[in-house]
Amino acid sequence: MYAHYVFKAFDVNSNGAISFRDLLVTLSTLLRGSMYEKLRWTFKLYDINGDGCITRAELSEIVSAIHELMGRRAHHVSRVEDERKAREQVDRVFKKLDLNQDGVITIEEFIESCLKDEVITKSLQVLDAGSGL
Repeated sequence: MYAHYVFKAFDVNSNGAISFRDLLVTLSTLLRGSMYEKLRWTFKLYDINGDGCITRAELSEIVSAIHELMGRRAHHVSRVEDERKAREQVDRVFKKLDLNQDGVITIEEFIESCLKDEVITKSLQVLDAGSGL
């Protein structure tokens, strides 16, 4: 599922295909873009339906897709326990990002919250092509 969401975010023209130009534009944004450009791209990834805001349901879908990708479910952890932990994670993240607590995360709230978070800003700087990587 996560690959599906990343594909959609790479598909700049929303035509169901990633052209070479789409690939270059996205990689350029992620590797050489400003912090704001990287955050805008990340917001687009999380805004599944493209309506300009992230809902709790959209965030839940992305978190579930990431957990699935990472193979988070250990054999000794029940599915119910795994789902409970995912819900708690979504609640924590949503509360942090939904600054005005209106039930949706706008691009402005997303960027403002992320820029205040040292872990997020450092992780975005790791992508910087000028960092020597």
